[in-house]
Amino acid sequence: MSSNSHISDYSRYFSLRQKVYLVNMSAERNSDIYESLSGVVISRDMNRVDLKIAYGGPGSHEGEAGSATFKLTSEALGSGIQVLADLVGATQDNVFQFRLHGTLEMFQRRIVPRVELSLQIYLKCGNFPLPFFKKEWKRIMDHLHGGEGTLPGLVMENMEVNLSAGGVGLMVAAVNRPTPLSMFFVSLDAGRPVCALVETIWQRSVGDQLRCGFRFIQILKADQERLSQFVGDMLKKDGTVSLDYKRNWVLVDKMMSDIRKPE
Repeated sequence: MSSNSHISDYSRYFSLRQKVYLVNMSAERNSDIYESLSGVVISRDMNRVDLKIAYGGPGSHEGEAGSATFKLTSEALGSGIQVLADLVGATQDNVFQFRLHGTLEMFQRRIVPRVELSLQIYLKCGNFPLPFFKKEWKRIMDHLHGGEGTLPGLVMENMEVNLSAGGVGLMVAAVNRPTPLSMFFVSLDAGRPVCALVETIWQRSVGDQLRCGFRFIQILKADQERLSQFVGDMLKKDGTVSLDYKRNWVLVDKMMSDIRKPE
């Protein structure tokens, strides 16, 4: 299901305290990387919406007000919605101010295929701002893709995880409560490990442990593909058909109208 709507008043699709995912769509972005943020609506009016970002603030993204464009993805009227938005301002208390424009697209929300299994992983937590994690992620990517297939000192641990192309769920000790942002490593095969920045999206106490869910907010698109292929192969072994993760619009930096454009 999909539909397009050219409108001048977007405010009826965004309510106060509504959760919104932001996907970097800036023209100068690195097209090999999927980048996302999370926010909550604190104000909206006609073609404007203000989002309280869960972390970061001015300087937490590479774009600047007046040049950065995001796709805002959320849910309204029982369907998924997405619309382009230009960043026009950012305050010191992590409020991003957007001007919405163009076509508002509605789509059927889909669950990302996921699988439960045991894998070698490492979760690096820390109360650091987003720019720190982005810089560290870039350093690690440069190392891994500069001829080095391993990271010195990286000790992976075998853990039970719930894995998808969009995120991961796992158990941690309650005393090791995860920070809002973390760096996640997972070994899928004999190749280099997948490394992604993740945000903690939920936690639930289970005895003396925490069941936590994490969403990938910065990851190579090639690693998204690797994860999707790996999960799909696991599901096929159980006789389950796996849908392409690119049919989940939260996980791609495209609009439906981009897909329909002729080559």
